[in-house]
Amino acid sequence: MGAMPVGAHEVEVFEAARPRLEAIAYRLLGSAADAEDAVQDTFLRWQAAGRELIGTPGAWLTKVLTNICLNRLTSARARRETSGSPSRSPPRTGCSARPRPPNSASRSRSRCSR
Repeated sequence: MGAMPVGAHEVEVFEAARPRLEAIAYRLLGSAADAEDAVQDTFLRWQAAGRELIGTPGAWLTKVLTNICLNRLTSARARRETSGSPSRSPPRTGCSARPRPPNSASRSRSRCSR
């Protein structure tokens, strides 16, 4: 898919939709930085699209943005599931994980076996 030149009208259409797109992306992704990245990816797809065939640009941009966000969420979940790391924190034991200050062992005995 090659990039077609974007005219002033197409940029205006996109910029008019940008605040709504950013709000949607933020609600879906939960991060302003991720939302901005998704909006930028949407612009790149807008630039590459056959815009003369798009009847309702606002709806098209919203649909593309939503798909980008959902793909990112799906791929983030897949990365977590296949990373091999536990999804929950390990079970807690009765031992405190906090480091003790030097010479504290002489003042109090630990109930944990080491």
